[in-house]
Order: sequence, then C-alpha cells, then structure tokens
Amino acid sequence: MARGAYAVLVGIFMVTASSDAWAARHEVATTGAAPPAERRVPTIVWSVDFADYPGGPMEAWLHTKGFRLEHGAEDPAALALSHKAGALVVEAKQPVRGFVVNDQIKRAQVSAIRITWGIIKYPKDASYERQVNNEALMVYISFGEDDVPSGHVLLPARPYFIGLFLCQEERLHMPYTGKFFHEGGRFVCLGHPPPYETVTSEFDLRTAFQTYFDQADVPRISAISLGVDTFASGEGGAAAAYIHRIELLE
Repeated sequence: MARGAYAVLVGIFMVTASSDAWAARHEVATTGAAPPAERRVPTIVWSVDFADYPGGPMEAWLHTKGFRLEHGAEDPAALALSHKAGALVVEAKQPVRGFVVNDQIKRAQVSAIRITWGIIKYPKDASYERQVNNEALMVYISFGEDDVPSGHVLLPARPYFIGLFLCQEERLHMPYTGKFFHEGGRFVCLGHPPPYETVTSEFDLRTAFQTYFDQADVPRISAISLGVDTFASGEGGAAAAYIHRIELLE
C-alpha cells in the first residue's frame, strides 16, 4: 500500500470455502513479552468480535462496530467482504488497496494486542524481504494524535503506527520499514500459518513502540484498522484472509 498513507487500517479478503476447510488448531505467537505462563492473566480493555454478523449489508454491520470503508474497500468488484464460520473474510479480486478504519478508539494503558485470524490465499510473490510489500491482511495500530512526516511530498503525515500481518517468508518479529513513513511506521510478521489454519497472535505493543521508535513514553491507542494491498502481487492481485477478533490488553 502507499506504506502508511493510512497508518491504521486493516483490509481483509473474502473467499468462499467449505466449512470443513477451516482448521480448528490455534497457535500463539508472542513478541517482546514474557512467556504466557509467567504472566498474570491480562485484562481486556477493548475488543471487537466479528462472530455476530446478523445478515444484511456488510458495510452497515461494520459501521455498528465503529469501522468505515475507505480507499478501495468500498468497491466489491475489487475487494469483496463477507462472513464465514464466525469470521470477517475479504477477497481481493484484482490489484487493490483498501482499508477498513476505526479511528474512534482512545485507549491508554494498553500493553499488548491479541488477534485471532488466518489466511485463505497469500498474495503471490509478496515479500518484504524482496520489497514486494503486499499482504492479504494487515492490522494497523495507531499511537497518539501527533503526525509524523511520511517522507513523500504527496503523502500526508500520520501518527505513529505498527502494522501486523501473517506471511510466507518474512522473518518473524522483524520490524520492517516500507517505502514511506520510515520515521513513524513499522511492519511486523507474526506467523507463517498455512492456508485455513486459524492462529492467535499476541504482540507486546508497549515494548515494540519503545524499541522501534526509541521513545520511553507510549501514546494512547488512537485507531485500529484493517488494510489490504495486492498492487504488486502476481495472479491478478488475488488474495484472501479472515479475522475472528481483536483484543487490546492492559
């Protein structure tokens, strides 16, 4: 995507699949945090669960959860949104850059994020290692309200952000930079699951922010968004992923 043009969004793809193809196994990926057995049970301070789809227009349902569609996500011919087996699913049908944005979140004292999600189809040839910066699903977390320069005259400044995704070949927990937003954005792969394997990834936001941006004080969470970008991918930009829930932990 225009790396951070919208620092906090996550786009999701949608695909039709038989219900028995969705694996039940879960794995946990932790980053920058003590092993789960050594920590107290965390308090969930904010969450969104995509299991309760009642039917009807997807956009209207997402609005009830505080999300809006932007920059390509509004076009179902390019990015098809639907619901399957308790998850929000999105299918990129062509090269697309789209976002599902929630900027109504104002949460301080957040230490970590937990995401339950999976991949249906990875974008062909996508690799931050080879600078093909595409992903089937990215969860963006924005920090604070202060804008950080994009590094490009045509891209507006945005608050600090960290984008989390699942990948095929990137190094796990490596804070990659994109083409822009080098000062204020990082992209981190949390796992290499095969298609249809649901995983739960837990990521230490506080430690990551302090380390990546060399700052002791961590601003409050100001937005969480979903984003998809397949503009540089092969096979006509086709890709798909799904997400069950996102939780912010104290």
